[in-house]
Amino acid sequence: MEMDTKQLTKVARALADPTRLSILLSLVKGGELSCGELAEQFPIAQSTVSHHLNILIDAGLVSMRKQGQHHYFRACPDALNQLAQTLQQWAQSISQTTDAPHKSTHKEGV
Repeated sequence: MEMDTKQLTKVARALADPTRLSILLSLVKGGELSCGELAEQFPIAQSTVSHHLNILIDAGLVSMRKQGQHHYFRACPDALNQLAQTLQQWAQSISQTTDAPHKSTHKEGV
């Protein structure tokens, strides 16, 4: 299933920030982590990590589970698979349209 434009825009904006991308990769590699555990991995305040996590949650890339006073975060494999499928479909589309010879519209030295 391909992501719609609105969702894809949220995902692209969320992943455009290097810190958010690193946080997501930490969750992919580390499984479920608390905000405090994530903050220990980055040279930023826990409140900043929390802000980045909220953006990743809004984009659908991360989910949160509350247990007592603690919040635990994990990457959402369905969202990542959906993103991968969308990009794969685009790549296949490009491959199909670029198989035929075409003129380049790129101008050198501009």
